[in-house]
Amino acid sequence: MLLPVAVLITACASPAADPTWSYGSSPAAVAESPDPTASAVPSVAASVAPSVAPSAAPLSGEVKVVMDDTMRFAPDPITVKASEEVTFVVTNDGLIVHEFFVGTADEQVEHAAEMAAGGMSHGHDNALSLKAGESGSLTMTFADAGSLIIGCHEPGHYDAGMVATLTVVD
Repeated sequence: MLLPVAVLITACASPAADPTWSYGSSPAAVAESPDPTASAVPSVAASVAPSVAPSAAPLSGEVKVVMDDTMRFAPDPITVKASEEVTFVVTNDGLIVHEFFVGTADEQVEHAAEMAAGGMSHGHDNALSLKAGESGSLTMTFADAGSLIIGCHEPGHYDAGMVATLTVVD
């Protein structure tokens, strides 16, 4: 009698307990990181084709970004020009709250800690928090070339792969 109970408990175990699990894909579809202690941006297999094509050429002016419940940003990656104003027009096509937070890897870690502590009111000038169906805009000018990260730090979203690359070129 104990064996069926053990099988039932194992079959009902939460995928969150498996560090290779990703929202929107099966555990087998996610590649394990060679260094499980690395704190880099998660490497997650895409589960849905983006609805907006990635930007190969640098963009300026208005950049439309869609985020949704597949835990993805589209386009990804995004390339913009340094010293030129860019306005990200972000739409939440999902049914739950998502955020669009632009920053370095260290700033992403700091923001994640703020969110985890419950003290975040989304008052940053480099972030948007959008409810289901909402759109918003964020205008930024990047002084220097480099690589940044766009992330969503609603609970579990970043770890599920809701991360995009923002490259700033001269």
